[in-house]
Amino acid sequence: MKVKSIWRYPIKSMGGESLTQSMLSQHGVVGDRSYALHDGKSSCSAKKYAQLMRYSARYDVEPDGTNIPPVTLEIGHTAVNSEDPNLEELLTRELGTSVTLDKLRPAENLEYYRRSTEQQPIEEIRNVLGLEEGEPFPDFSEFPDSTFEYNTPPGTFFDAYPLLVLTTNSLERLQQASEGTVIDERRFRPNLVIDAEELEADFIEEQWRDRLLEIGDTIIKLTLPCPRCVMTTIAFQDLEKAPQIMRTLVQENHHKLGIYGQVIKPGKIQLGDRAHLREAD
Repeated sequence: MKVKSIWRYPIKSMGGESLTQSMLSQHGVVGDRSYALHDGKSSCSAKKYAQLMRYSARYDVEPDGTNIPPVTLEIGHTAVNSEDPNLEELLTRELGTSVTLDKLRPAENLEYYRRSTEQQPIEEIRNVLGLEEGEPFPDFSEFPDSTFEYNTPPGTFFDAYPLLVLTTNSLERLQQASEGTVIDERRFRPNLVIDAEELEADFIEEQWRDRLLEIGDTIIKLTLPCPRCVMTTIAFQDLEKAPQIMRTLVQENHHKLGIYGQVIKPGKIQLGDRAHLREAD
């Protein structure tokens, strides 16, 4: 197997950067999701604000894992820097609600990350998950309790874990099952896409849970397959709206695509690096 793609998303839920190489730290790809929009209640996600997927961000200088450099946002045909005093006013007009652009807060600031206790209507939850009436909800029972207490793990803007690993095999299997829909890795916001062409075209990540993925000197502990949501179906850039993706994932793979991971040995990776799976010690 080998590394086909490396992705970093400076701002949560916005388009990111395709990299040729990166450092992996315990927080994943260095610089990944260091910023998020905040609406006064929680960090903003394209699950609620779909237009975020149409925006993108890139770092002005390469992050070093210690400091968070400024980013330049592409909002429609407008390029604006995160240091621009008019940025939040522009984003508030775009989203129709008051927002701030926040950098990561310390993990000790639990109230900032805490999930609202306000009950969401079932129909609203279905919309967020991209489900139609009668389709089952995904199984979140194996996720850490903190996932339900906090909007994102304290000290991060990740949904659950710092890395998302996806294989070309799963993408090919999804394409086979999604007749008439263009399957593009950008829809699924992976950090790493692994080309495992010697293996069958199938949703193979389910078999990888609790195993170690070695890339050069870096070791990633693979944790739980990733339940997908409405974000996989949103139209952005040159991709059209594609609700069939969730229909297929619900029917063919229990809502899942890709697998989460945690970096247990940091290091540098680059495109074309060999990747090896092994059992955990």
